[in-house]
Amino acid sequence: MRRRPVRESPAVKVPWGWLEWVVIGQTMIPALLFVPGLSPIRTASRIASYGITLIAGAMIFWSGRVRPGAESYPPRPWLIFVVAWLALSIFHPNSESLLSATAQTMLYVAVLAPAFWAPAALISSAQIGRLMAILFLCNSLSSVVGIGQVFRPETFNPPVIPAMSNMFKGEDLIYEGAGGRRIMRPCGLTDTPGGVSPAGAMAAIVGMCWALRPIAFWKRLGSVGLAFAGVAVLYYTQVRSAMVMVGVCLIALTILLLIQRNYRAAGLLGLGSTVLVLGALAWVAATAGDAIVQRFATLLGSDPGKLYQSSRGGYVEHALGEVLWDYPLGYGLGWWGMVNSNFGNVMRPSPVWVEVMVPAWVYDGGFPLLLAYVGAVVVAMANSLRIALTSRDKDLAFWAAVVVATNLSILASCMSFITFVAPIGIQFWLMSAALHAADLRVNSGRPRPRSKRAQSAA
Repeated sequence: MRRRPVRESPAVKVPWGWLEWVVIGQTMIPALLFVPGLSPIRTASRIASYGITLIAGAMIFWSGRVRPGAESYPPRPWLIFVVAWLALSIFHPNSESLLSATAQTMLYVAVLAPAFWAPAALISSAQIGRLMAILFLCNSLSSVVGIGQVFRPETFNPPVIPAMSNMFKGEDLIYEGAGGRRIMRPCGLTDTPGGVSPAGAMAAIVGMCWALRPIAFWKRLGSVGLAFAGVAVLYYTQVRSAMVMVGVCLIALTILLLIQRNYRAAGLLGLGSTVLVLGALAWVAATAGDAIVQRFATLLGSDPGKLYQSSRGGYVEHALGEVLWDYPLGYGLGWWGMVNSNFGNVMRPSPVWVEVMVPAWVYDGGFPLLLAYVGAVVVAMANSLRIALTSRDKDLAFWAAVVVATNLSILASCMSFITFVAPIGIQFWLMSAALHAADLRVNSGRPRPRSKRAQSAA
């Protein structure tokens, strides 16, 4: 097929495309499980959340559109190696089965797929701001639903919560609040207790950033309010690692703004974030009792190293200290997670338990996968940082700093979560690759199409 180049047009409204719909799909497809009677499609909806990235890539490829960015995206060679190694690992002699190994590979590929097609889907650098707005609103919606689940669970909880049928009958997912009230860790727009924590973190971070933008006062006030909801729902989930990541992200963003000499924004972000975190804690403690304060007080009153070691650190230490050396090319694919549950042999118990991304890389591909994937994310981070510090477009530089900060928190979560086989990994690659393409648009010197948001602001 002959591929035709696509030129940017003069200042016109930028249409929506795959970038926007994929971001929306990461929130709205799982939300289908809130429709009564649709619980049986749980597996299909989870597959669809990832499959949409492959569909987007296929549609863009067949359209024949050529826009700069994909071939020059620095992590691309690393990711090509990752895909090739995973494809080869399907035939690892210890893979659980051909079906489950293939499914595990496709999961990895679906998460990193935006790195290959996002640059071709980007029409204008103005889309970066739009994508950040969509991310903010979708994650804020999930956060608000999560708060509703705390106060009116009978109204806002999903019809079916599979985790409540675990070996503990869901008791490990419930804590006692003020007045003896039993509180289940909120799901948000998922069906997993505590599953709202990534959405809460994203709503808090991006909400504070939108409050710094030159927008109408009521929009700025709404951004702060939704950011408050994001922080509050994090407290209700009791997921301490997510709160740490929010703190790391906000500190990193403040430093980047200072380097950009955006002193006013840096000062407002630092002050506003402090007030937000403490204010949300006070409100949550008043509504849910001391259990919340005691849970998060451990972050201040304990040795961080020992605290991490007692939670997720043991998984990482075992994987790097033993498994990696016993199985330098990987243990085999298809042994853990939802892939094993849905595609593995139910009569063959798995000896592998994975909750953290670093052990996942070790089990699935050994040294080659670990080094290549870590290399890819480091190169992606360096590229985004370069744009934040050197872009001649002030708006793009600001959003690049936000992408660097949010992706830093995503990267750090690899030590406590299976980041790059989850929707949050899709966000990492989509925003990083789209940012790279946007920088090329700015550097090309062509007129930048204006989004409807930009037109209204003017």
